[in-house]
Amino acid sequence: MRNWFTVIVCLMGSVACEGDLEFVAPDPDTFVIQAFLFADEPVEWVTVSGVLPIDADSTEVAPVISTAAITLFRGTERFDLQATSNEPGRYHYPGGDLDIQIGDVFRLEATVNGRIATAETVVPVAPVGLGLSADSLIAPTFPPQRGQGPGSLLNRTITARWMNTGDQLHFVVIDNIEVAPQILPTTAIFSRFAARLIQQPTAADSSVVRVVMLTHYGQHRLKLYRVNDEYVDLYRGLQQDSRDLNEPPSNIHGALGIFSAFSADSSFFEVR
Repeated sequence: MRNWFTVIVCLMGSVACEGDLEFVAPDPDTFVIQAFLFADEPVEWVTVSGVLPIDADSTEVAPVISTAAITLFRGTERFDLQATSNEPGRYHYPGGDLDIQIGDVFRLEATVNGRIATAETVVPVAPVGLGLSADSLIAPTFPPQRGQGPGSLLNRTITARWMNTGDQLHFVVIDNIEVAPQILPTTAIFSRFAARLIQQPTAADSSVVRVVMLTHYGQHRLKLYRVNDEYVDLYRGLQQDSRDLNEPPSNIHGALGIFSAFSADSSFFEVR
């Protein structure tokens, strides 16, 4: 079976997905849940899929499941998720009455073909002390001006810093928030970078943003997420030796996967 952890990490965009680990084949009727809650954000990051057989070709992907019944519980409150029409296997909460806050305890229940899986997570506290070394970056011109070589571009950076006395995992997400952003002249050159930049989780207390990683002019939001314990265990599971043939960590009872929550703080900068 291809390691379902690889699928989750690729989904979050947090690490390069360069290889697959193999494990003893699970029950063929099992399924994989990837469910992520974000404080003060709508519920949209919930997916359900099947598993691949141990002899699956490396190009195959796990089949998506769009017929699951998924419910979130917060105490006595019940929130039924719906399948997202244009994204098979993905689920969301359509209502406006679910406000996810720090400290909330959520229980997830998913049913697929009569098989029930459950999990629980707590929304963690937000990151502390986020600040940026500057409030703007100067974009390159094209064609490059004199002295504007690759080294010059790499030196155009903003550093995000935060307090992290416990060496907890954090990751940075950067979005352009302009209504009609103008594309940078270097975007075609560095086309491998997506419009949304998601950096690899880190236990450090800072992260560097380089102008060559960005795609558009204008205002950007840098959002720093604190990672919950379940995701920490899952992420560190990537470091295991594939020869150990250990099943990756899972906090889903009755199936495989992860149910976790995140909190964030934001700062803003401009590319001009």
